[in-house]
Amino acid sequence: MAEISEATKDKILQSAKKEFLEKGFTAASLRTIAANAGLTTGAMYRHFKDKDALFCALVDDAVATTQEVIKNGGVENHKDLDISHMNQHTDDEKEITKRFIEYIYKNFDAFTLLLTKAAGSTHENFMEKICDIYTENVLQTVHWMKEKFNVTKPIDDMSIHILANATINAFAEIILHKMKKKEALVFISNIEEFFHFGFMHMLGLPCEEK
Repeated sequence: MAEISEATKDKILQSAKKEFLEKGFTAASLRTIAANAGLTTGAMYRHFKDKDALFCALVDDAVATTQEVIKNGGVENHKDLDISHMNQHTDDEKEITKRFIEYIYKNFDAFTLLLTKAAGSTHENFMEKICDIYTENVLQTVHWMKEKFNVTKPIDDMSIHILANATINAFAEIILHKMKKKEALVFISNIEEFFHFGFMHMLGLPCEEK
């Protein structure tokens, strides 16, 4: 019975994903989702209480994974940082980013739903929330680095805010432009290099390449 239930849930989710991708959350029809899954709407409600629950089941893992990745912009990920090990730290962050891009391409539909089809759902403000979390993490890290490395060069919070948001939006462009994974890896590598050396320069820290 459990196997039948899981198979039914999978049919519902595949049907829901197709409907949401075609029409968006608000216009999507529960009746259509159920019919395409071979069920009545009543039978579907035994698995998902409403349309929002269906949408969340499709995207919640992508949301959680993104939130986990952006924690790397916080102070906790930089507390052992020193200038002599900057290159190793940068390489570690590049590896995290590479794994995240691999995750994006394995879950491309989920991110498409979040960025273009989520209006009216629990996750309609996904981008704003992610940008806010990442910006706060970067702000705290930059202020911590200024204290740790005795940085006296001025760098205002609004500049950090705009740059942090630009970083998140760069990842969104991968999905919005339906980039091929190979192109995305090059694009994000360029963005990482630009912002890494840009931030180092703004902080007045050495930013020579290896």
